[in-house]
Amino acid sequence: MTIHTRMALQMLVALVLAFAIGMLAFPQHWSWVVLTAFIVCSGAVGRGDAVYKGLLRVAGAIGGTLVAAVVSRFVPPSGVIDATLIFIVLFIGMWLRPINYAYWAACATLIFALLQGSQGAGVGALFGIRVSCIVIGALCAVVATWFVYPVRTELLVRRRVADARAALREVQRGSRDHDLRHHLEQLERVAPPVRLHRAVFGTRSDTPHPATLIDETQARLRTVIERPKVRVYVSVAVSLDGYIDDRSDQRLVLSSPEDLADMRLAREQCDALLVGAETVRRDDPSLRSPNAARVTVTESGDLDPALHFFDGSARTIVLTGNEGAQRLRARIGDRAEVVVIDRFDPAAIIAALADCGLHSLFVEGGTRILTAFLAAGTFDRLRVAIAPFFVGDAQAPRLVNAASFLNDAKHRLVLRDVRALGDMAVLEYEHPRP
Repeated sequence: MTIHTRMALQMLVALVLAFAIGMLAFPQHWSWVVLTAFIVCSGAVGRGDAVYKGLLRVAGAIGGTLVAAVVSRFVPPSGVIDATLIFIVLFIGMWLRPINYAYWAACATLIFALLQGSQGAGVGALFGIRVSCIVIGALCAVVATWFVYPVRTELLVRRRVADARAALREVQRGSRDHDLRHHLEQLERVAPPVRLHRAVFGTRSDTPHPATLIDETQARLRTVIERPKVRVYVSVAVSLDGYIDDRSDQRLVLSSPEDLADMRLAREQCDALLVGAETVRRDDPSLRSPNAARVTVTESGDLDPALHFFDGSARTIVLTGNEGAQRLRARIGDRAEVVVIDRFDPAAIIAALADCGLHSLFVEGGTRILTAFLAAGTFDRLRVAIAPFFVGDAQAPRLVNAASFLNDAKHRLVLRDVRALGDMAVLEYEHPRP
């Protein structure tokens, strides 16, 4: 049975109970019982949610009636004054409702009391009846949600926590198909009753309280949501048959002078340049660009401190694991910032760079780095410069290795620009937003 069918049946039972009890006990005010049952039961996603809303409804009704009694005592009855107060209270109630439903309940009760006062009904005389009707209506809703196809709040919380954490793991792996803010809102929707339970009854030491699970998961979600976004620009030059180098000792020059000049301009728009450790070892690139940090990733930490990469001409960052960090710090000292990451996927790399205060990344290679970023779809722009010749060596480094790519035939990139630079064709693609 779907959750919507359960909620409909619970609402039906709650309204039948409220109508029957209201007509028998309060024939003149039965609508107060039915209205409260409807409000408390409406949208209640679990037993705890119904109890929580019932308590807020009762607290708001008592507070609103008391305020109405004070107003009626000190403000003389007047149609204009009552109408003005009603609109003011309505505005305040709508303003405060997102903070807590009790404020809205208090304001709604105050409005009804002012309306009845303007019709000559004494606020104080109706106080007991009003509160009794609201309490009974809330109890009707609670009984229905507890005994008619009930949904246990703890199970609901744990399911939403599990869904949120699964989405968080996917996003951390580079997926863009999950809305973390939606999961944050869904957790907040079920949080109030379990937080109230924790405040009243405390926690057990043997198992985490559902409210604690929500707090911890929301903290993780906010960390990812609020982390500054790092824009990723992937640039690569390839031969006509898809190679980025050959197997000779010298770096294969693919780019024309015009393409190199254009690539330098693109580099200058980013504050970090990333190449893989194998590219650093093999090509010893200087990676010089104004105000841009040089970044590489290595699991082993096996990098020669004599490389141009560590010449001190620019901020240098090496991302590695715990063992690699120990080896690097012993070899290169303070020539580079050594940042430990627990995974070597693009999402972990980007998160680490964001924590380093970097907001735009220019990715140049080699094959492993390009494959990782392109397969996960972790990029905003892709620049492909095609050289007018073939390499023809099956053992030479290619643009990417075999992998499962996010942008397959059903998820195509958006072509934004095609231009000729010297004898090269340069294509620019944009990664479509989810």
